[in-house]
Amino acid sequence: MPLIERIERAHAAIVYGLLAVLLAAVFVPMSLLRLVDGDEGTYLLVSRLVVEGQVPYHDFFYPQMFLLPYVYGAWMKLVSYSWYGARVLSAVFSIALGLLVCRQAARLAGARRWGVLAVVLFTFSSLAFGWYPLVKTFVLPTLFLFAAYAVLSSASRWRWVASGVLIGLATDCRVYLIAVVPAFVLELYLTEADTRRRLMHFARFAIGLALALLPNELFFLIEPRTFLFNIVGNQVIRSDFGLLGWVEQRVGVVEQLLAINRADGVTSFQFLLLFLLNLTSWVSSALLREQPSLVSTIVLSLLLISLAPTPVYTQYFCIPIPFLVVNAVVFLARLDRDALGPRLRHLFASIAAVYVLVSPFDLYRYSYGGALVPGITGAANVVDWRIPTIRAVARAIDHNLRRDRQLAISFWPGYFVETRASLLPGLENHFALIFSRKVSPHEVTQFKLMSYPELARHLRQRTVDVIVLGNWTDWTHNRESIRSQIVQNGYVMKERIANTEIYTPALDGHQ
Repeated sequence: MPLIERIERAHAAIVYGLLAVLLAAVFVPMSLLRLVDGDEGTYLLVSRLVVEGQVPYHDFFYPQMFLLPYVYGAWMKLVSYSWYGARVLSAVFSIALGLLVCRQAARLAGARRWGVLAVVLFTFSSLAFGWYPLVKTFVLPTLFLFAAYAVLSSASRWRWVASGVLIGLATDCRVYLIAVVPAFVLELYLTEADTRRRLMHFARFAIGLALALLPNELFFLIEPRTFLFNIVGNQVIRSDFGLLGWVEQRVGVVEQLLAINRADGVTSFQFLLLFLLNLTSWVSSALLREQPSLVSTIVLSLLLISLAPTPVYTQYFCIPIPFLVVNAVVFLARLDRDALGPRLRHLFASIAAVYVLVSPFDLYRYSYGGALVPGITGAANVVDWRIPTIRAVARAIDHNLRRDRQLAISFWPGYFVETRASLLPGLENHFALIFSRKVSPHEVTQFKLMSYPELARHLRQRTVDVIVLGNWTDWTHNRESIRSQIVQNGYVMKERIANTEIYTPALDGHQ
C-alpha cells in the first residue's frame, strides 16, 4: 500500500501521535541546545519576579505586554526556576502549534497528506526551530493567533468569541499583533451574508477581544505614563534612525529575507520559497476574482506589521511562518487537483526535499556554530551563550554571596534565573542603562531604570558583594572602562568562567 494511502487510512490518533514525535524530535533538542538569546534573560527573570509578587512596569522596566511572564512564571513555580524547564515549555507550545498546522492544512486541502506535508515544512523551517524554542514573545502569541484562526473552522456558535479571546491573548504577549483584527473583521463580513448574524458575531468577537485585553487597563490605571512608556514610548527612543535610516533598515531586512544581496543562512532560502508560493497563490486568486482567504489576509497583515518595530530583525518574521506554510500547502494541493502534471509534481517534491535537507545547516548554526546568530559577536563568545555556562555563572554568584547581602550587579539579567541572589533594582532589563541616557533623571526613577551615575555610586559605595562582567557588557558599557572602575573601587576578580568575570570586594572574608 503506498505511503500516501496509508496516511489517509490510518487512525487520526496514530498520525497525530507520529507527527508529535517528529515535532518533539526537533523542538525539544533545540530547546535544550539552542544558544541563548539576550532577551531571554530578561523574560525569565521577570517571570520569576512576578511570581514573587512584583508588578510589571511599576516594580521594574518591562517593554512588552504582560502575559508572557505570568505564563512562564506559573510554569516555573511548578517545575522549578530553571532555564531548561522554561525552554521545554516553549517546545511544548511549538509541538501544539505544529499539530494545529496539520489540522488546518488537512482541512483546507481536503486530504490528510497535505497536513503531513505542512507539518514537515513547519518543523524544518529555520525561522521556526531557530526561534520558537526560546523564551521570547514568539511561540506563545503565534500559538494563540493560529488558534484564533483555526477555531473559526468549527461550527460552534461561540467560535467568534473564542477567536476574539485568543487574539486578545496573543496581543497580551506582543502588542502589535492587534493589527490582525481587521483581517478577522473582513472575514466576518465576507462569510456572513445576513446582516443580523454578522452584527451578532461581531459583537461576540469584540466582547471576547475586550475581555482578553481587560487586564491591561489595570496596569494602565496604576500609573498611565509608566505603562505607556514601557509599551510604546521606549520604541520611539530605542534607535537614532532618521527617516532615511528607518526606511533603509527595513529595506535591508526584506532584502535579507528574500536573499537579495545577502542572506540569513538557510532562513532566507526557505522564506523565499514560502513567500513565492504565497505570492503566486495571491496572484492566482486575484486573476480568478476570488475573495481573499483569511489565511492570506493574516499573512499580509503579519508581514507588514513585522516591519513596524524599530529596529526590525529577521526573527520577527517567525510569527507568519505557520500561516505562510498553510497557505503554500493549500495552493499546492489546488494545483495538484487542477493541472499539476508529473514533471511539476516531481519538481515541487524535489524543492520540498531540498527545503528539508538544508535545515541541518541552521540547526547547527543556532545550537553550536553561532554564525549570524543575534548576540553572538564571534566564535570566541559562543560558549558564553550556552545554558551550561550561564548556570555555572549562577552557581558562582551564589557561592560568593553573603547571606546578609543578597544583591549583585550584572549587565545581563539571565544569570539570576536560578540563583538565590537578587539583581540590583533597575538592571532587570538589559536595555535599561541604554534607555537611561535618553530620558530625564526624573523619568529614570519613574520608569525604574538604572542610570550610569547611579551605577557608579553603587560601585563607589560597594553596596554589592558580587559583580558579574559577562554577557551584554560590551553592548551597554565599554568593558575595559567598567573593569577599571570596578578595580579602582576595591573589587578583585574572584573567578572566571569562559569569558565571564566575577568580582568580589578585596577584603571579602571568602578570599
